[in-house]
Amino acid sequence: MRRLLACACLLLLLAPQALAAAPFDVEIKTVRAPDSTVVATLELRDVVPDRFRKTLDQGGALHLRVEAELWEARPVWDRLVYPAIVRMFRFTRTTGKAVAIVDPDGQVTTAANVPAVMPIDIKLGEIARIDGASRYYLHAVATLGTLAEREADDVGDAVFGRPSENNSLGSLGRAVFRTVLQISDYLQSVSADAKSKRMPGTTILKR
Repeated sequence: MRRLLACACLLLLLAPQALAAAPFDVEIKTVRAPDSTVVATLELRDVVPDRFRKTLDQGGALHLRVEAELWEARPVWDRLVYPAIVRMFRFTRTTGKAVAIVDPDGQVTTAANVPAVMPIDIKLGEIARIDGASRYYLHAVATLGTLAEREADDVGDAVFGRPSENNSLGSLGRAVFRTVLQISDYLQSVSADAKSKRMPGTTILKR
């Protein structure tokens, strides 16, 4: 009995620390059609994990890529209702050490600190593709990291020489090197994905 009480007390003491260290995560809140467009509302938590904060503090940029797909659940092959929608966000430090977030529309939001929770609305497409008698689910993937393009220049210079140096072998190596980096998109990153429960089309169309 004493051992059980000791374990319970230990869990209570560790709970706030565990909550504070919650991992980078994405949660699907709703998929609704408030008007003629279907909108998915996502919620990201621990948007910039500790191991990425150093990049911001040193003047670097972090890029958040959020992708959402709405699927129709079928007995054999599920059907993709809309093409995958991708939204990109950019995080940097301002001169005053605040955090500047640039959204996909180019709007800049400044905050004193990186938000612990970040809600995102993604417009998926017209409601004409939603059938009230069918069932659907949303798949969302969020990736945060350093975009390869910036680092590729520095590393490429070190390996193959600078572009100003007239060297055909170096130019070829640089082109191949950059192509490989662009395939992976990020040099270092963390990802999270989520899939909603299957929902009837009537739920999506309900206003």
